[in-house]
Amino acid sequence: MSDCGRKDPGPSQWLQTNVKDIDAAARQLLQTYSGIAPEEVLPRALAIRDQAFALYPWPCIGQMRFLRFSLASYPAYAGVLERLKSQPECMFLDLGCCFGQDIRKLFIDGVQPSQLVGLDLVPEFNKLSYDLFQDVHRLQFEFHARDIMDDGADWGPLERRFDVLHLTSFLHIWNWTGQVKAASRVASFAKPGSVLIGSGMGSRVGGEFPNLERTGTNFRQSEESFRKLWLEVGEKTGTRWQVDKTVFEVMDATRANKDQAWAEPDMGILMFEVARTARRDTIT
Repeated sequence: MSDCGRKDPGPSQWLQTNVKDIDAAARQLLQTYSGIAPEEVLPRALAIRDQAFALYPWPCIGQMRFLRFSLASYPAYAGVLERLKSQPECMFLDLGCCFGQDIRKLFIDGVQPSQLVGLDLVPEFNKLSYDLFQDVHRLQFEFHARDIMDDGADWGPLERRFDVLHLTSFLHIWNWTGQVKAASRVASFAKPGSVLIGSGMGSRVGGEFPNLERTGTNFRQSEESFRKLWLEVGEKTGTRWQVDKTVFEVMDATRANKDQAWAEPDMGILMFEVARTARRDTIT
């Protein structure tokens, strides 16, 4: 389940048509890791983008942000990488992994494929990722297609397994109630001592704001409300969470959307690091 919202009544507004190039780090990876000729990189990326957008028109796909390495951009990345490389038993889960670009970055940086797991709403994204990165014979990682809100899904294969969890542009899809439910499900995947790293659309003031579909609201977390979220998740799941770091910034992605009907002046991106602390609880 990826990025900034569910299906929008007018998805064409998210389909960027004047793309001149892709993210520089993604271009380098496609040339050096995937072996794609420089002149073929942009046409291939656009062709795959169009197929994915037809399946599910996430804004991050239409606006070509699905190729950015979110996890590697966070200050915690060096520590995460060292933890995974030095402890082969440690497991990593990418929630809303989309094309698995962050998984591939970890693999290239030395993490074993057996440690890497992806979860996304759209199963076809995984196949398209291999079409894009050309690495089906080099990298096979565990992938699960699930809706995080589906109480009837089999969550057993993911429960209590992971030491590092990545959730960029994930929780902000829902209102407060939905975020509590989604985060509670995420909590069931985490081991004591695990860390959650990510970011999402937030607000300096925090609160419910119109969602992209214009059918309801999503909750944009402030630094204060985000701490309250994990207190509620802890009470709901019998776990304990410590929000170690939050940083709120106004970034290009939010500036570019400042005139949208769902925008508001205090909108920005909230980056976070959350740790599950040791405690006798109900899901370990």
